[in-house]
Amino acid sequence: MTGRESNAARREPRDFTLTRIVNAPCERVFRAFIEPARMQQWWAPRGYRMLSCALDLHEGGTWRMRIQSEETGEILSEAGVYRTIRAPECLSFTHSWVRLNGTLTHPTLVTVDFADRRGKTEISFRQIDFPSAAACRSHEEGWGSSLELLGQYIERSKAT
Repeated sequence: MTGRESNAARREPRDFTLTRIVNAPCERVFRAFIEPARMQQWWAPRGYRMLSCALDLHEGGTWRMRIQSEETGEILSEAGVYRTIRAPECLSFTHSWVRLNGTLTHPTLVTVDFADRRGKTEISFRQIDFPSAAACRSHEEGWGSSLELLGQYIERSKAT
């Protein structure tokens, strides 16, 4: 690898931020991030479905989910620890994939901020500390898809 290539590799992003406006108040959007029945509707990216969701919803509490590919049937498990729960403004947690042997991949940190925008909610979703740029890109695509599904779920379920 040349010096120029190694510098370029170091500059590849290892974090991302996604921003979305959702047509619902912050309280309702925040609940969609912490209530399993609501999370079931949008958490997994397009092409996956959530199989299970277990939350110990307090700072220091753990969470664990299983999602399944609709195309291949592959089941993926993810887990983490809640760092910050400040309803309805901020939610922060670690995220790791669970390997088949039960060990966890390198943890990343997810911070979701919710801001009122005249009755709508601006979501700022940031995930940091990826071990590689490829992992970062994959998560950015997946969460982009999931946040799109969140917006659709919120629109479908306006009364609740």
